[in-house]
Amino acid sequence: MRKKGGKVCDDDSNGDGGGAEMLKIQVSGKAILSTVRCRRQARVNPIFSSVRCQREMSTSSTSFVFGPYKIDPREVFYATPLSYAMVNLRPLLPGHVLVCPRRLVPRFTDLTADETSDLWLTAQKVGSRIETFHNASSLTLAIQDGPQAGQSVPHVHIHVLPRKGGDFEKNDEIYDAIDEKEKELKQKLDLDKDRVDRSIEEMANEASQYRALFDC
Repeated sequence: MRKKGGKVCDDDSNGDGGGAEMLKIQVSGKAILSTVRCRRQARVNPIFSSVRCQREMSTSSTSFVFGPYKIDPREVFYATPLSYAMVNLRPLLPGHVLVCPRRLVPRFTDLTADETSDLWLTAQKVGSRIETFHNASSLTLAIQDGPQAGQSVPHVHIHVLPRKGGDFEKNDEIYDAIDEKEKELKQKLDLDKDRVDRSIEEMANEASQYRALFDC
């Protein structure tokens, strides 16, 4: 076992990346045990280590925030100690989800190096599985960093949208549509009692389907 970059990894003596151990983490003042799965990979990019640790945790036993708003854990379908993915209150396309840092961070430049890496690795993993689930052929990943960029909720988040041919007449129209959805999202979160487009039951059901994509 060795520590690397603040992460404790159990080196697999067989070199097949199958080693796993329990990691004790602190979330909202509560200690939670989370499985640490370490997979050994060949070095393909000098930015990343040859040993990549993927840490996954339960989404039902903890709390999540999105800016000043509390998110129902039933809406969250994937989480690590640093990031989480949730279904969208008003999705632009089927499978339109959000990937956020667990810590309330308003701007992308405020993320730590570990948070930045984990956020994008989470978006990559979530995007791949959501794309397959919806039989899509491409992905749009977008960040609106700051109010002048269209960000309405002061919490970094990546829009992940599975794409299919013909879903937008002109591809760039999707960015205008994302801007509109950002505004609607804040309005709906501010007026939680007026949620009429998607009930919590509908969102929880969608999240449950996605959660199954990450079962080992």
